[in-house]
Amino acid sequence: MEPPGRASGDLKRQLGFFDVAALHVGAILGSGSSWRRRRSRRRRRARRGRRLSGSPGPGGGVRCSIYAECGSRLPHAGGFYVYYREVYGPAMAFVGGWAALLVTYPASAAAIALVFGHYFGQVVPPLQGHATACAAAVVVATGVINALGVRLAAMVQRVLSGSKIAALAAVAFAAMVAGGAVAGRGAGAGEAAAAAAAPAADALGVLSWSAILGAVVVMLWTYDGWSDIGFIAGEVRDPGRVLGRAVLASSAALAAVYALVQAAVMILLPPARAAGSERVVAEAVEAGLGRGAGVLVAALVALCTFGSVHSVVLGVTRLGYAMGRDGAFLRLFARIDPRLGTPARSTAAIVAATLVYVFVARFRDLLGLFTFSVWIFYAITAIALLALRRRGTGEATAWRAPGGLLAPIVVLGTAAAMTAGLMADNPRRSFLGLGLLTSGFLAYALWRRIAPADAAGAAAR
Repeated sequence: MEPPGRASGDLKRQLGFFDVAALHVGAILGSGSSWRRRRSRRRRRARRGRRLSGSPGPGGGVRCSIYAECGSRLPHAGGFYVYYREVYGPAMAFVGGWAALLVTYPASAAAIALVFGHYFGQVVPPLQGHATACAAAVVVATGVINALGVRLAAMVQRVLSGSKIAALAAVAFAAMVAGGAVAGRGAGAGEAAAAAAAPAADALGVLSWSAILGAVVVMLWTYDGWSDIGFIAGEVRDPGRVLGRAVLASSAALAAVYALVQAAVMILLPPARAAGSERVVAEAVEAGLGRGAGVLVAALVALCTFGSVHSVVLGVTRLGYAMGRDGAFLRLFARIDPRLGTPARSTAAIVAATLVYVFVARFRDLLGLFTFSVWIFYAITAIALLALRRRGTGEATAWRAPGGLLAPIVVLGTAAAMTAGLMADNPRRSFLGLGLLTSGFLAYALWRRIAPADAAGAAAR
């Protein structure tokens, strides 16, 4: 058992409710890949694949509660790696961690950072055309912040998450108000009232279902943001109480903001234009505030993506720490800086891996191979939760996902449907991704031969 007030190893429990909520918002809001316009047929097909992998509809809304309950029951650094090790053993934990640590998380962070670089160049014109350099700079900056201290990183994440929720809501509201005012000035008194009332009435008429459903669907476009919260469970004070409540509160805030954005889109854009747009939020804001709002939108995207890169680095460094501590990866990842109290070497390694992907132009092809496995891991996590409940692991202090069996059943059903859909959409890539995932077990067998003492230590945990 770990001593009170400390996480596994030497990480201190010093994060509270708002820190967890801020990390959750940071992981979700802004990490989607729909900010940038894609014109080619090949890219449109890739985008549809990402929508399939990241916008699951009913399954996503409960994934966060699955991970929150697992984190409450096993409140240690490492997130899903810890759950897999506890339920399935070291081999499955190694494979899941191997895929996430070497490919999915650094590649996803690189993709988000490149979006940041693209839009930051629009905010600061001298940097236009230097998206890769800006992306590399933001990755290094977030790594430095995270290495300097957990409290500093948490404070920065609070500022970033709070700012982007407020900014997104303010921009959407201002666009709706300005758009309504422009419509009013262009009509007579009676026509102005009708012009103002009709769109609003139409929008509000469908807001109860369409807007909220649309908001939830948009909210689920990320690759794996819902699972990030478990990575820092080992540094949360009273995780049994804090994790679940913070995730639910931040999810409610995100749903409210996305509902507002969806309402703005419906009011400001004709349905056909909205359906055909690949930058629907930006076009809605421009319709309301004018073409001059392009810089404002670019600044908002840059803010959102900065926060997402920061949250990814903050979370996944704890995965590297947990694997290194267990001997399931390089031991240097598990070293805690005695002055800073952070896994600084794990942070440096994650930053280095992310920078590799930033500068490798075709890394998205590799990331695409792993999107197929994301849903398999969601299903594995849902089954792990059922096993933890059956064993009574952490039962005395654990926060339980609302609905009893509903959450894991929904995730399992959605995972099965999405896996089948991805295979039908692109069988070749799906089977290649499955083969790449299976190779993780071969890597584990090789690792046990190369570092038998470390692997034995991992198996004993």
